[in-house]
Amino acid sequence: MARRTTLGRPGRWIAIGVLAIMVTFAYRYLAPWPYRETVTLTAKKNHLSPYLVAAVIRVESSFRPGVVSGRGAVGLMQLLPGTAVWIGSQMGEPTPITVNALSDVTRNVSLGTWYLHHLLSLYHGNLILALAAYNSGPRTVANWIHAGVLNAQHPNYRDIPYPETRNFVYRVRFYERTYQLMYGWTVSTNTDGGGG
Repeated sequence: MARRTTLGRPGRWIAIGVLAIMVTFAYRYLAPWPYRETVTLTAKKNHLSPYLVAAVIRVESSFRPGVVSGRGAVGLMQLLPGTAVWIGSQMGEPTPITVNALSDVTRNVSLGTWYLHHLLSLYHGNLILALAAYNSGPRTVANWIHAGVLNAQHPNYRDIPYPETRNFVYRVRFYERTYQLMYGWTVSTNTDGGGG
C-alpha cells in the first residue's frame, strides 16, 4: 500500500502562497494596466467602468500609445482620425485633432471614452451593441439590426456577422471581467463623474 503524504499546516500555507503568486503573475501578464490613473479618472468623467475602458485598450492596442492599425486607427483606443475629429467637435475641443495628437495618451483616452459613452447612450446602455459599433461603426450595427441579424433588445455577440467584431466584443468582455478580478480591490468604480 502506497503511503500518502500530506502537507502539514506550514506546507499548505507555502503552497497556497506559491499558487497565489503564480496566479497573480499570470493575470498581470495577461492584464497589464499602464496609465491606470489616466484611464480611471477619464472613465469616471465619462461615466464608464474603468475596467471596461482598460479592456477596450487591452484589446485595441495592448497599451501601445503610438500604434497605428492597417486601417489608420491611432493610439491606445485605436481611433480613426475622421472619427476623432467628429468626437472633438462634439466635445467642443478648441484645437484640431491631428494624428500626432491621437498618440497622446490623455487625449486619446479622453476622446475614446467620450465616444464609448456616446455609443452606450445611443444603444440605451447595451454593451454588446455599443462595443460592436465601436469596432465596426454605428451604421453597420444599424444595418444588422434592420436586417434582423442582431436583436436590438437582446443581442447576442454570437450573432454578429463579422468575425473580427464578434471576437472584439467577446475579448473586451473577457478582459473587463479579468481587470475587475485583478484590480477590483485597488480601483474605485464610482462612475458618477465626481471626485472620489
